[in-house]
Amino acid sequence: MNDKKPAFSEKPACSETYIPIPEYITCPKCGEDIELWSDEEETLCIACGYKVFKRENTVH
Repeated sequence: MNDKKPAFSEKPACSETYIPIPEYITCPKCGEDIELWSDEEETLCIACGYKVFKRENTVH
């Protein structure tokens, strides 16, 4: 009889799935609403090309 216990008593961290979600911020240069995904730290404004960083804006 094989009485070995499984290596993990709980689910390993890699079994959790993280799905990024879109967040919307305002471009500080032109005022356009920009989509920034939750796993991104920066993006380009599609209206003016300004590089927008998550930390410099309030997500709304």
